[in-house]
Amino acid sequence: MNRFCRSILWASLALFVPAWATAARGADPIPQASGSFAGKKWNFEAKGAYAFPGKVGLNDEQGILVAVSNVPFSATMLDTIWDRRNMIDTYFRDDETLVVYFQFSKDAKYKGLSYFFESGDGCGFCYNGATKSSVKHTQGRLKGRLQLAKQKDDVFFDVAVDVPVAMSDYGKPLAADGGEPGKVYAALHRALDGNESAALAPIVVERLAVQLEKSGDDVLAVLQEQHPTKSYRIIKGFAQGDRALLVVEGETATINVKTEVHLLREHGEWRFADEVLQVRFAE
Repeated sequence: MNRFCRSILWASLALFVPAWATAARGADPIPQASGSFAGKKWNFEAKGAYAFPGKVGLNDEQGILVAVSNVPFSATMLDTIWDRRNMIDTYFRDDETLVVYFQFSKDAKYKGLSYFFESGDGCGFCYNGATKSSVKHTQGRLKGRLQLAKQKDDVFFDVAVDVPVAMSDYGKPLAADGGEPGKVYAALHRALDGNESAALAPIVVERLAVQLEKSGDDVLAVLQEQHPTKSYRIIKGFAQGDRALLVVEGETATINVKTEVHLLREHGEWRFADEVLQVRFAE
């Protein structure tokens, strides 16, 4: 089952929690990207771009990744995410939504690219010295053009981007235990561990509480799939306005996992909004 089908399956439970495939899509007032990219088998017209801090090049130095796609990105949503690349790869990219990551140093020097469309059409990391780049990093934006002429069966592209670089500031650091948001997460853990769907209602956002009334057992099952059900430890947490983020390590019954947890303040109280189970984080 591809990623798009998985997101539709989750959405069929009427939960907003896993609907990232829809939420991550959207357009900024300024067109994010234009031009085209051609892999060995697939090609697309560029319509979306999203730039964010990440590890680049062969030495994993800190730089800037620019995801370019045939579908626009919602920067407003993605800016709140801890591991943006995981979110794009897991809930945005699918069999019809193609994504290429162009890699740059902090001062916008082109470092290479990576992508995966299908078996035989992808590259974990590629660099071609013939690539021409006019991309510059000024006033918090990456703007410019990348060009690589066609060479036999290799990739070729002519892509222009104009996007802000996402900040890596997620707000004020929380206490080691996650503070008040951490207490909400602890209550969520107890409810999921005890299979108590009724105990979830006071600690989840309103949209999710509505679904609990309709299909509590289904909601409980979905949340358990995204949760380290055996044990967990809060690594760090941040709060900014009415949003809070917890970075968590833990265990399910079978594996060690990492996850990011999103909470919203509704009616003056922190409520659980979403948990995204994953095994890799971008720092």
